[in-house]
Amino acid sequence: MRLAHPWLLALAPFAVAALAWLLRWADQRRERLTLAFTGDPARFWSAPGFSASRRRAAFVLTLAIVGLMLTALARPLWFVESGQHEMQGINYLLLIDASRSMLATDVKPNRYGAVTNALDPWLARARLDRIGIITFAGAPYLNAPLTFDTSALRMILGYLEPEDLLEGGSSIATALERAGKYFATNAVPQRLVILLSDGEELEGNAVETARQLRQTQKLMVCAVGVGTAAGARIPADRQRREAVARRNRFGQEVITRLGEGNLRRIASAGGGRYYPLGPAGEGLEQLRQEVLGHVAEAAIRSNLQNYRELYQIPLALALACLCLKLWLRAETCQIRPARPARNIVR
Repeated sequence: MRLAHPWLLALAPFAVAALAWLLRWADQRRERLTLAFTGDPARFWSAPGFSASRRRAAFVLTLAIVGLMLTALARPLWFVESGQHEMQGINYLLLIDASRSMLATDVKPNRYGAVTNALDPWLARARLDRIGIITFAGAPYLNAPLTFDTSALRMILGYLEPEDLLEGGSSIATALERAGKYFATNAVPQRLVILLSDGEELEGNAVETARQLRQTQKLMVCAVGVGTAAGARIPADRQRREAVARRNRFGQEVITRLGEGNLRRIASAGGGRYYPLGPAGEGLEQLRQEVLGHVAEAAIRSNLQNYRELYQIPLALALACLCLKLWLRAETCQIRPARPARNIVR
């Protein structure tokens, strides 16, 4: 159960306390005025004759009426399970690393190929999620905005190749910033990014960027790692993957390894979780069950249309208290005290 206006319920204790103080002050003032009018409270006719028990009950009922009315105005809501909940999708962007290190062959056919091969059946099983694609190396590219058409996304993935990118480097931070700008520009309420990368970062600080986006835009970042700890050689040329290995300035072959530690830190700073891709894309399926399922449920529960109004219950209780107070007639029902016996002198 939740409240549509929880601040009203938070206000209720203060309103009830203030009303209790005012009613108590009014009673004390009435007693002072009565005493000033009658002069001597010992005289039997000086007492108004109101029932003290009825007045106390009326006092409690008045406080209950105000508290229940504020509770009704806060609109208590009850979540209703319905088959329509399966129609609720979520919005997220796939950030796919297309840097040169993704051409390493420590996983088959290579890291980038393993990502696209795992995404194809994963997208085929996506139902009503709106999904977009951003590929990045030195600079990010929005290849597909948020869309329900997963068939088109699968076709786009089939045409995307790391060989087509001219920029070198690997900047996860820039890709995260591009995703944040897209969500902010299009006023997307749910903001989730799934980063698919080997974790190598040559530019920027992705951990700090993910933390800032989480704080300022409520953007969640999940990471899926591809590659192995043993690593593999980086091709020197995007078009010639196996012919020549890239070498550093000392003439040594450059080995790229899966940076799980960096990906875990990025996901933690972005409020998400990290998963290894796995040989058959098991990490994506685990992410769907453990993260996307909870995000979808949270989206469903945040939609007030999926709730049933329960304000009638506190409103009916308030009316019952009002009727009981009217029936008590605490302000009009008087019980006259017995007159003192007269001493008859004969």
